[in-house]
Amino acid sequence: MLVRFEYPRTTNRILDELVAAENSAHSCHCPSLDITEGENEFQFFVELPGVKKEDIKLSVEDGLLAISGARKAYTIPENAKVLLNEMRTQNFSRTIRLPREVDLASISAELANGLLQITIKKTEVAKPKLIEIK
Repeated sequence: MLVRFEYPRTTNRILDELVAAENSAHSCHCPSLDITEGENEFQFFVELPGVKKEDIKLSVEDGLLAISGARKAYTIPENAKVLLNEMRTQNFSRTIRLPREVDLASISAELANGLLQITIKKTEVAKPKLIEIK
């Protein structure tokens, strides 16, 4: 079986789509996310630099964890001349389907140094069990 990958054309198309999405007036940023699974819990780590906790909305509905909010503009000093402006003010959102074996009542969230940490405990059914052989 021969597989052909058209590198320049494919890469250019992907880059064009990314740039078009970023420049869209209605584009929404999806923050970076890491998910870990421990013996008793799932943890979600979301990068939100420069975002205050009052600007974040966290909800769970129909098995989906939704994280949304806005990165707001900072105040530029009155007499300052802007030489470079790369930081974006934008809305963001991220939705994650939760495993069925989580205890929704146990959800906790903490924001520190631009990192939102969400912890959700597993239900007893989801925890591994050692079965004794007789």
